[in-house]
Amino acid sequence: MEKILKEKLAQDMPIYQQEEILWMLDHIGHPNYKIRDDLIFVSLARAIQEQLFTKDQFDFVVVEALKRQGLLYKKEEVGQATLIRSFTALLFANLLNADAKKNSLYFKRLSSHQRMALFEQGLSYLLYENDSTGYSEEYGWVHAFAHGADLLVEIIYHPDFPITRVIYQAVLNERLSQTRVAVWLTSLSFPLENSIDFIQFSNVRSCLLEIYLQLNKEKVLADELKETIHLFSY
Repeated sequence: MEKILKEKLAQDMPIYQQEEILWMLDHIGHPNYKIRDDLIFVSLARAIQEQLFTKDQFDFVVVEALKRQGLLYKKEEVGQATLIRSFTALLFANLLNADAKKNSLYFKRLSSHQRMALFEQGLSYLLYENDSTGYSEEYGWVHAFAHGADLLVEIIYHPDFPITRVIYQAVLNERLSQTRVAVWLTSLSFPLENSIDFIQFSNVRSCLLEIYLQLNKEKVLADELKETIHLFSY
């Protein structure tokens, strides 16, 4: 299989078979960096970015990748187990990037359920990943945190990602104080002098309403933040 994939990597427009895709997904965390980095992941990333996969093959990769739950693979362990988590994160980043690009063959190809699953798994990943290894003499570049950050960027910049969720989930998980959110809100300025100003202000108000409702539902909305949100009225 390695020989076949190396030959296809050298081709301008290779055509991949299902068994080849399955093999790459099965070995996404291969301990040998020459196979993992230079062959498997380069092949997967290139096939997605250069749209070498058919739409059905892209769908197949998404289904298989989610089914394997690679981001959760032996999450308490470090070393080789981390390679599967780390490179799954990088694969997820590529899938979301392709789904978000209007000029991509795979634009909006993810179902809403698949997209949300990638969002949720990606947001949770860096909370439990505990392997901070950069370079390993045994495995080469592990880079779990860096790849997790790449995934996080693709999530946040995805047009369908509900950005308000980052704020209220961070508050609920006690990773962001409501005082800090209130201070940030008071620093914002909307002159409301033209239509663009009104549109931006309206978008912010919609986000704040979602944050208000979610925190209020959990009965944790502080008076300080509540009063600050109330200031955002026409």
